[in-house]
This record gives sequence, C-alpha cells and structure tokens, in this order.
Amino acid sequence: MNLSRNPICRYCQQPFIPSLFHPQQAVCRSAACQRQRRSDYHRAKLAREPDYQQTCRDSRQKWRDRHPGYQREYRNRCPAYVERNRSQQEGRNRRRRLEGIVKNNLALDVKRLATEVWMTGPGLEVIVKNNLAISEVLVFHLLSQGRRDQCRRL
Repeated sequence: MNLSRNPICRYCQQPFIPSLFHPQQAVCRSAACQRQRRSDYHRAKLAREPDYQQTCRDSRQKWRDRHPGYQREYRNRCPAYVERNRSQQEGRNRRRRLEGIVKNNLALDVKRLATEVWMTGPGLEVIVKNNLAISEVLVFHLLSQGRRDQCRRL
C-alpha cells in the first residue's frame, strides 16, 4: 500500500492506515497517541460544556466520599510525595509573601542612609516595582583561579 496517500497522525506525525470503520480517523492507533487524543477531547469538552464540568466534579466528590482515608494512607505509603509537596508549598508561600510587597510604596519620609541593602536569592523578580528595595543591580562574575591571581587590588 502507498504510504504517501495515508493520513499523518496529528500527534506522532507518522503516516498510518485508518480503520475501515472510521475512514476519517485523524490519529494513529498507538496507545500514546490515543491517550493524548482522549485527553485533548476531555479538556476541550470541560472548557465548552459546564454540565460536563459539573458531572466530572460530582464524580470526583463521590469517589472521595467512598474512599475517605485514601489521601492519608497515600501520604503514609509515599514519603517522597509528602516531601515534594512540602517543598512546593514552601515555594508557593514564599511567592505569596513576595507578591504582597510588589507595589509597596512607603508613606514615610525616608532619609538617605549611609548603608546599603543587598537582596539576593530566588523570587526577587516579583518585587521589581518595590521602589524602596531595589535601586541598583550589581552582577558578580566568578573568576577562574588563574584570572584571580592576575587581579590587582585598587
């Protein structure tokens, strides 16, 4: 059979022979492509049909009602999950605290001090509009050992 006339799968981009019963088939029969097709269909249907969305929500709630201790048991069985979730929650909490100071405009008369405030670490990109904290950016570049020896003190 001539493969050039066969349709191309929209997911794996490989030619395939469509089913005799579904000549308009757009996705090949591989398990990964079929799983992706079902997932895309489900996501699109959730977006366009509020009744379907409610049905799915009710289904999840019914399952949780029938299995009340599942989450606690899962956490006991999978300590790696618990640790990963804990570290992700700490990151979310840190971002939430930083978001609170994004547009922090101080209402007091702040006098110029001889000291400087240096802020380092992850999460600083969300406080760019904090006109009290960031006034100057300094970038330090680590030198290799050979170049350090060549540097002179001023």
